[in-house]
Amino acid sequence: MTSATSSSVQSRTAIVSFWKRSAVRRNVGAYLFILPFMILFAVFNVGPFFWALWLSLIRGDLVQPVKPFVGLQNYVSLTTDNITLTVFKNSLQYTVSVVPIAVITALALAFLIGNKLVRFKDFYRSVVFFPLLASAAATAQIWSYILAPRYGVMTYLLSFVGVPEIYWLSDPNFALYGILLVEWWRGIGFHIILFLAAMLGVPEELHEAARIDGANSWQVAIRVTIPLMRPVILFSVVMGTIWAFQLFDTVFVLTNGGPVHSTATIVWYIYNHAFRYGQVGMAAAMGVVLLLIIMPISFVQMRVLGER
Repeated sequence: MTSATSSSVQSRTAIVSFWKRSAVRRNVGAYLFILPFMILFAVFNVGPFFWALWLSLIRGDLVQPVKPFVGLQNYVSLTTDNITLTVFKNSLQYTVSVVPIAVITALALAFLIGNKLVRFKDFYRSVVFFPLLASAAATAQIWSYILAPRYGVMTYLLSFVGVPEIYWLSDPNFALYGILLVEWWRGIGFHIILFLAAMLGVPEELHEAARIDGANSWQVAIRVTIPLMRPVILFSVVMGTIWAFQLFDTVFVLTNGGPVHSTATIVWYIYNHAFRYGQVGMAAAMGVVLLLIIMPISFVQMRVLGER
């Protein structure tokens, strides 16, 4: 009995000692603070993800009581559907075009607004951020009048430089670029605000040291400011890419995927499969494929832009 009691006491002592030394005890306060977020993340992100995986393996609509299990048939059907291939191509073309344009122009405008010679900086920050406050549907309605072919503001302005009338939303060759123009106007403020905040975090001593060494304003920006902004630029590029692949609202309001599916995007087609055609399995399969596309692209971006 004495030996057993001694062994039990030693075990409890070891457990208490381990608990006192463990990182869990030292960080229990931090875990308690993030617990509400983790619960919400599990309920609204992790749970729906596994539900979407299950839905991608069945056929039928959401209200159908019995949904037949079809395995990977939905994924196979995606490879033979010409419209599916078109929407993936449109989404890739849109993303490759809009992300570099948005990041580069936002970086240039951030340097312009952040210049010491520019006055009323707070006003310009408010102006560039204002489009983000408006709903996508309202913005799209306004731009439908701006891009109107005959009496639109864009047609009127371009006529001064000799540009002929362009059917921004009804010509298959220009419709996707019309969507790009609207989304660039809506989203550029987000990138500008990020870059302005990052520029304020660059120590002024580094700028002064570069100028003492003979660097001009362009060299200071390229060799000092932008390299120190790499983490923020990386975040901007990754988030811009994710949002570009998730484009839906503007397309739904302005063109509804037309003309001839020239502006149809992945999320627009997912919506149609799920709520118009009643093919929730195909919609879920497309959502899973979209995730598998975004993940490696984001990983490559983080490796390339975040390597230093």
